[in-house]
Amino acid sequence: MKFTSLPQAPVIEDVWDKLKGETRPLVVWGMGNGADKLLLEFEKRGLEASDFMASDGFVRGQSFHGKVVLSYGAVKEKYEDFVLVLAFASSREEVLELMFQRAEECTLYMPDLPVCGEQYFDKTFYNAHFEEFQRVYDLLADQTSKDLYAAMLWYKLTGDITILREAYTEAEETKHLLSPKDISVYVDLGAYNGDTLKGMISMGAPLTHAICVEPDKRTFKKLSAYAETLEGIRVDVINAAVWDTCDTGVFEASGNRNSSISNPSHQHRTQEVSLVTVDSLCEGVKPDYIKYDVEGSEAAAILGSALTFRHRPKTLISLYHRSEDLYALPLLFLEQNPTYRLYIRRPKCVPAWEINLIALPNG
Repeated sequence: MKFTSLPQAPVIEDVWDKLKGETRPLVVWGMGNGADKLLLEFEKRGLEASDFMASDGFVRGQSFHGKVVLSYGAVKEKYEDFVLVLAFASSREEVLELMFQRAEECTLYMPDLPVCGEQYFDKTFYNAHFEEFQRVYDLLADQTSKDLYAAMLWYKLTGDITILREAYTEAEETKHLLSPKDISVYVDLGAYNGDTLKGMISMGAPLTHAICVEPDKRTFKKLSAYAETLEGIRVDVINAAVWDTCDTGVFEASGNRNSSISNPSHQHRTQEVSLVTVDSLCEGVKPDYIKYDVEGSEAAAILGSALTFRHRPKTLISLYHRSEDLYALPLLFLEQNPTYRLYIRRPKCVPAWEINLIALPNG
């Protein structure tokens, strides 16, 4: 892995500065919600997309923001030189290889776009919080975690996706850390359609009880249907969002993993949802493992887990929904649980998503 230390503050130039300094046409690669979010930030920073591009096989004469979507070949024919700005995510190997190939063939940037919240990751944000980033880096328990953490920060500042080509870990490493053979009671926060419960079972965890929470009504139905197929495991499925208090709230639903109680988007619809705390879910239960993947509500969910943490469960927390997550969530967790060891692991994907903090109790 290329990066073993953090970018030193103050950082003078970031990906937005590089884009601002470009005289070549900026061609946005992508047509979805990510491209819409990118264009909003372009407008704020005085940038303009010259054209839009889709991957071969997705170009069908359609238009996006008033421009005909071009293929890569058509872009090369139209412009002698240009800059690609990537605006969609993937974990599919063939798509990732195409991304990396394009990055070798031309100048390509992918600015970091927060999944939730309004704070974009730029040099001003990084410089303001450098001490917190450095503190988390120093607290991490092994060199793999430190290298991954540094790589994520370098990527977010530079927009260079080639950094992510090696900045990942195999699933077996996460399995080794979690030691699923010791997990019989599992709390799945952000259970989606049951895929993570299924994954835990496939890793060989001898589950006897699973508490699965999913706020989106459509995916909750799929989760419930999957839970009914399981035998020998008590599965409690709860249609709610996890928070720091028990109440009701407004949920931004999209029917996919971008659903959130705090992630407004023009593609989302709102619905009222029950808010629950981990402590209320785990009353009378001693979980061995808790997974927090609640689309930007991780901080609130952690705050609502104080009593449950007394049982010292293994914990996995998503660190990529908000720009501040990379420093705020590890420090918040350690404030409540100072004797835990912290690790970073992530699968291969672009952009720097699926960053997982794995917290394991000492002893």
